[in-house]
Formats: sequence, C-alpha cells, structure tokens
Amino acid sequence: MKKIIILGLFLLAGCTAKEAQKAETSASAEIVPYINKNYSESDSVAKIDFVQLTQVAIKNLSSMQVGYNPEATEVKFLPSDVSSDVKFVPSTDWQSVKILRNKDSEIWKSFIVEVFEINGYEQSKTTSFKICKDIWKDIDNRVPTVIDELSTRINEYEKAGSTPATQHIQYGYFFDLDASHYKDGYPIVCTIAYAKK
Repeated sequence: MKKIIILGLFLLAGCTAKEAQKAETSASAEIVPYINKNYSESDSVAKIDFVQLTQVAIKNLSSMQVGYNPEATEVKFLPSDVSSDVKFVPSTDWQSVKILRNKDSEIWKSFIVEVFEINGYEQSKTTSFKICKDIWKDIDNRVPTVIDELSTRINEYEKAGSTPATQHIQYGYFFDLDASHYKDGYPIVCTIAYAKK
C-alpha cells in the first residue's frame, strides 16, 4: 500500500490542473478525484482519503512545492523559494501546510496550516485561516463557516485578555485554531482532523 500511495503522490505532483485527474498505478489501483458536494447541516464528514485530500491541496496551493517523507505518511507544502528540507526557525517568516496519515492507512489523520509572518500577528492569522478555508471550501462547504466562527471567537478572547486559542468539534471534524504562541516566535496554526468517536 505504501508503494501505491507514493506512486499516487508522484503522479499527483506531476499533474497540473489542466491535465487529466485519473492515473493508473502499477498495482492497477486508480486515483479517483474527490467530487465536491454541497453538505447540509445534518450530513456527516466528507468522505475523502489521504491522496484525494492531497490532490485538492495541490490544486489550491499550486505556487507551493510539494514533498513527502519516505514512509509517505506526511505530505508537506512549502513556499517555492525555500529549500525543500528547510526547518522552522522561531521569529522568521514561515508558511507550511501538512497532511498526515497513519502508516498503512489510506485515511488522512490531520490537516495542519502553520503561518508566521514577521510583518504582523493579524496578517499571520488572516493568512493561516484563509489557507485552511480556501482548501476546505473545495471539500466540505460547511468548514469555512466554522473557521470564521472560531476566528471570531479568538478575536473575542484577545479582547478579553484570554489565550487566543480554541478547539471545537462540529460535523465530525475536530478544529484547533491556535494563535497563542505568536509572541514567542511560533506560527499561528489551523488544524483540522476527524473527531474521535
């Protein structure tokens, strides 16, 4: 299965938005593109696997470079103008998107956006939450609204002098928006995962 996922990631990284979205692997498995649908309040989570989520992210983050670890359990998007093996250094500009899965699973485990912009806290928040919303609007139409609501909650916490971080479970997703470590030089984070049952 690891070989199929790695091959799938190679094929996805090589595809552009204009090329066909299907590719056959050597194991005769087919990469089926995710078809976005309009979810209602009562619907459960979107049925999307690791490779499909990666495919949606590639379409939305076309200006970023894509890499993955040897086990193909993490896909990482970084700006094109940095080295693919760059590590985060506190208090420096940083932007990354990660999609994680458990080994030997086709299901994604978490989706993480990290942004630190030395130009400002508000810009970092805006960018981090916007990246989350831009990708997830093409997966589940309910998610951007939840991110907006949680962003508003963080702003209210800031005004009250509380920690600017919040967690929330809705529609079967676990949301974690955290802006509490920016003053220490760390990114503002938007995380989405499946809610534990």
